[in-house]
Amino acid sequence: MKPAAIIPDRPLTEAEIIGQEYSEFAYIVSHDLSAPLRHVKEFTRLLIDLRPDTDNAEEKKYRGYLEESLERLDRMQESLLAFSRLNTVQGINKPVDCNRLMEQVVAGLEPAIARHNATVACGLLPIVTGDPRQLQSLFHHLIDNALKFHRGTGKRTVFVTAREDGEFFLFEVQDNGIGVASAYHEEIFRMFRRLNPSEYPGSGAGLTLARKIIQRHGGWMSLKSAEDQGTSVCFSIPKNSESSPEEPRFPSIQKRPD
Repeated sequence: MKPAAIIPDRPLTEAEIIGQEYSEFAYIVSHDLSAPLRHVKEFTRLLIDLRPDTDNAEEKKYRGYLEESLERLDRMQESLLAFSRLNTVQGINKPVDCNRLMEQVVAGLEPAIARHNATVACGLLPIVTGDPRQLQSLFHHLIDNALKFHRGTGKRTVFVTAREDGEFFLFEVQDNGIGVASAYHEEIFRMFRRLNPSEYPGSGAGLTLARKIIQRHGGWMSLKSAEDQGTSVCFSIPKNSESSPEEPRFPSIQKRPD
């Protein structure tokens, strides 16, 4: 059910109005259009299946375009639904051990880590207060991106660190990938913005969702990067008075390479 509108006690700023309209648009696309989009996808796949063994080269090419577009439409709709839920579903707040969270994320990404012969290393991470599922999704998106955006066959490394800074924990996810030119440091946080769509798979929503999760937790996210010099995604999570680091447990993660 679509949430009821909240009447603000002050006039909204232009940025708040734009954000509210974007959230409403995401809700409409991910919910109200889901049935007609599902019908289009299902009947298109039925039409494709009617001629599974065609020898017509042009027909095969068009079928490939259709199948690729349907897969992308699925990913985009899933991303919009995830974004909409971040705006409409109330998260839970509980202590979350980021060390254990990283173990779960790395285990889930093990096939990609093995395929790329990558190293994922981690320093001591704190216990924070937040929504465990959202924070797991956050680290999944960031590590997945760090593994993905590389060229050539060189060794892929990802390193995750955290430190205290006043009332916040500051995190950094660093990779040795292709990097991002400074002109695009904000651009890549836009939904579905892909700088290299022909080279790398995905919907272009990972960083958008990651930043939204951090904003929902009261923090910020930014980028440090340059072309061909790797990328560091930096973000903050507010401290809790009961938060404290504990010894990390990473039986399957190597230490940072020298």
